[in-house]
Amino acid sequence: VCLNFDGSIRIDEGYATDGGCVRDHKGEWIIGFARHLGNCIVLQAELWGILDGLNLILDRRFKKILIKIDSLEALNAIMEDTSGNSNSAIVKRIHQTLKRVKQWEIQHIPREDNLIADSLAKTVRTSVTGLDHFGP
Repeated sequence: VCLNFDGSIRIDEGYATDGGCVRDHKGEWIIGFARHLGNCIVLQAELWGILDGLNLILDRRFKKILIKIDSLEALNAIMEDTSGNSNSAIVKRIHQTLKRVKQWEIQHIPREDNLIADSLAKTVRTSVTGLDHFGP
């Protein structure tokens, strides 16, 4: 499956969100998601998007994942320390989650190729916490 995700900062509202979608190998929609994160920086929102997407994928028992990411900063945060010894708790959680995946690959994509995930991240209009799902 393929995971596209994004983080978004709503400066005017004072909070961050994440969102994304999971598609099969044909590009068909499996599930979308979005979450209100509260106050955090955009890198943290991006990393939460990865973690939320990975957990949804593992809940559905998929074992091969292509992670498409438009943030070089988030990509570097994950790839620079694959040992799991990062100082960042969220990066550690991502590494722990990736250990449960049979096969994964991470690929940088241009921002314009990630518009659906960007739109999903921006759909969150409430301060209610919890992960919203879109689709089956």
